[in-house]
Amino acid sequence: RHRKPVQQRGRVQSARSQQAGRPGIPGCTARRPHAPCPRVSMYLPRGASLLQLLLFLAARGRADSDNTTDVDQTHARILHNHTVMVHSISIPEVSAELEKTVIIDNPTTVELSCTLSVDLGSISEIEVSWKHGDNEINGTRSTINNTGHPWHTFYKFYIEDSRHMGNYSCIFKADTEMNATFHLKVPKVKGADKPMITYERDSVVMKCDSSKYNPVEWIWYKMNESNLVTLNESVMPSKYEVTRNRANETKLRILDLSADDSGLYMCEAVFKVGDVQSKIQLNVLSYLIPLKPFLAIVLEVIVLVAVILICELQTRKKQAQGEEKCETEQTEHLKPEDTNGVKSDSTRQRKI
Repeated sequence: RHRKPVQQRGRVQSARSQQAGRPGIPGCTARRPHAPCPRVSMYLPRGASLLQLLLFLAARGRADSDNTTDVDQTHARILHNHTVMVHSISIPEVSAELEKTVIIDNPTTVELSCTLSVDLGSISEIEVSWKHGDNEINGTRSTINNTGHPWHTFYKFYIEDSRHMGNYSCIFKADTEMNATFHLKVPKVKGADKPMITYERDSVVMKCDSSKYNPVEWIWYKMNESNLVTLNESVMPSKYEVTRNRANETKLRILDLSADDSGLYMCEAVFKVGDVQSKIQLNVLSYLIPLKPFLAIVLEVIVLVAVILICELQTRKKQAQGEEKCETEQTEHLKPEDTNGVKSDSTRQRKI
């Protein structure tokens, strides 16, 4: 009794949606021309046939794939089942020298594009070319005929290894030369920002990571004067431990540290298109080093006390010598008086 009105309301709603320009069953029609079909939840009436359900899901799948293609085109273009990474630079002024860094971690096809958005007036021809480093790329020099602007050029190539990395420049030549440069680099590796300080007979852990990029291999080195010494567990298993819990991270643990372990360490991330290094400075200190300031203060106190004692002893010695001298003088002064007194007494006694 209640199913029929519900089905009618569903059909009326679907019809109104199609008339109003909203997505219906099986496809969708937008109000604005060329506008993408929005993703909305549809009410499917009870008793709908399996064919209607399949058509509805197919329509939503087409709408979702169209929206996904629009988003992906801002980063890459899929051509014959092969991804092409597209990077572009727009030159707004004649004197502008623009640069852009492009991170590449795996072999891929890259398309570099330059657009010159400068009104060159009556100039109808312009010469364009591309350079890899300081060398001009063969076959890229050409002349563009254009009555207006912007001027556009692109260079597409495949990056196989480190030989294809580096700086690529697009050059526009008219009355003046205008250029832009792409820096193709492997991902950076982050180590320790500051020197690491530890003490003898202790252990230390040094870490390097490559953010969201996964290198093929990690290698640790120690700078020994002008040579690089490879560090791994096979060389000294009781000294070094290399761990790699995640693909984008590596750790080096050094056990039983000594003063000889101080120096410059280097972690190297090996990608298919190039290598990159990061340096870490390690300083191993003796346990006596923190005591040096305290020992210096104690030594200063001892020296000061010794000086005070010596001065006190000298002062007392001088005072004792002065007292002895005074007593000696008094004794010598009293001896004649005592002798005179004795003689006079004896004389007096004899007279009596």
